[in-house]
Amino acid sequence: MTYGEYYYLVKSDMKLKDGVWITNKPNITIPLRMSKKDAVAYYSAKFSRYWASMENK
Repeated sequence: MTYGEYYYLVKSDMKLKDGVWITNKPNITIPLRMSKKDAVAYYSAKFSRYWASMENK
């Protein structure tokens, strides 16, 4: 999981309750940010796996 994916999970779970923002943080360590080169390789592989899985359907 990347830092961006972790951040998205936390933000998408936020709710306003009695005027206070609350969230249930995932029970994992916060990942470090990747370099641009590493992020491109990670997301390229991730999207390739996604599109390959769509061909099987």
